[in-house]
Amino acid sequence: MNIFIIWFLVILGIGMLRFFLKKRFAIDREEQAGIPVRRFERWSGTVMVSVVILLILFSERPPEQLFSWIFFVFLAVNAGQVFLEWKFLKKSRKYQMSIVYFAVMALALFVFIATVSWQIG
Repeated sequence: MNIFIIWFLVILGIGMLRFFLKKRFAIDREEQAGIPVRRFERWSGTVMVSVVILLILFSERPPEQLFSWIFFVFLAVNAGQVFLEWKFLKKSRKYQMSIVYFAVMALALFVFIATVSWQIG
């Protein structure tokens, strides 16, 4: 039961981090200025969810390998998103926010995978 409370607090903290970073890097003002910030977020989310669903549906591997593949997909898609934001949103600081946010998310996902692997194995 304690592990659920800890993960709930981690998820809540990550949500607060995203809110704080949006305010810190003034992403809301960039959206009002006409910079297409949300388009990259939607693209990244759609690709990631689609690939993870396909992995879950067609994977016959043990959970540890499945989580490792999900971690790899997460890193690859988000690295692509940060690169595209850096390349195409020249006037935006969105890519800086994405780098910080996805580094924290990757660390949290890595800890989650390590925890699941430790409890299963």
